[in-house]
Amino acid sequence: MSPWSGTGAQPARPAAEAPEIKLDEQTTLKATALEARMAAVVANFALLQRQAQDMQQELKQILEDRKKLIEDAAKKNRIDVGDPNEWMFENKGQRYVKIKRTP
Repeated sequence: MSPWSGTGAQPARPAAEAPEIKLDEQTTLKATALEARMAAVVANFALLQRQAQDMQQELKQILEDRKKLIEDAAKKNRIDVGDPNEWMFENKGQRYVKIKRTP
């Protein structure tokens, strides 16, 4: 088991008289490699979480930009937008069309 607790950066401390499992040299090498791989996966997961947060912020900004673009274009054409999320971009016709919702 890893010496690192799952709650912080402090290593877990064994109890005063904790049982221990002795390892031979080959098993020690395997255990060391597994612990290193586990630490790498945890580090990669933390990086992925940060990247996901960055992507979420980017998407939020894109949606705000899209809303403004739709509203500005609608004003020029004197069209009531309502909910900008109900408009779909049609590349072929170079326009936004309102999505028909079925109840």
